[in-house]
Amino acid sequence: MAQRFGNFKVYLPNLIFKIIPDSRLGVNQAAFRVPLQLNKLDIKDYLTHVYNVTVTDVRTTVFPGKLSLNHFTGQKERSPRIKKAIVTIKEEFHYPAEPDVNKDFKGLQVEYQQQRRNNKLKGWRIRPTLRLRELSLNARQHVPSPYRDSDTPASKSDSSSGSTGSSSPSSSSS
Repeated sequence: MAQRFGNFKVYLPNLIFKIIPDSRLGVNQAAFRVPLQLNKLDIKDYLTHVYNVTVTDVRTTVFPGKLSLNHFTGQKERSPRIKKAIVTIKEEFHYPAEPDVNKDFKGLQVEYQQQRRNNKLKGWRIRPTLRLRELSLNARQHVPSPYRDSDTPASKSDSSSGSTGSSSPSSSSS
């Protein structure tokens, strides 16, 4: 008998829990920004099954959206509501370290952005200097881009065939 695949279903959650650093919380507490449709049981279930942590208590609050004035229409608008969950964990919780942008991009991206900001302050039009062009080229070389054109063998063969194109007709006529 042939083996059948696809009978066992694995459900991957499509939820985003954004961690919110808060110095007022205890050592075994963490704050998250969670989707509005989740309740306390869902939050506890998600954290225990996905991250394998023992959750002892979940407290949630829904913050109303802030009012702002739309300058184009003159109407008052409200930003979306936010749900915050404060979770008490049995183990001690440590916030993860923030990523180091200077280490990841070797400082080139940050230096490039600072230079652009300085040029923008000088006038309304951005005037790229020679140093700014060098920084942008170096930053682009360190960041992989799926859209960048690479040197393909076809492009190299086209350039080489263009230089030999004049010699090939003469060789075929003789």
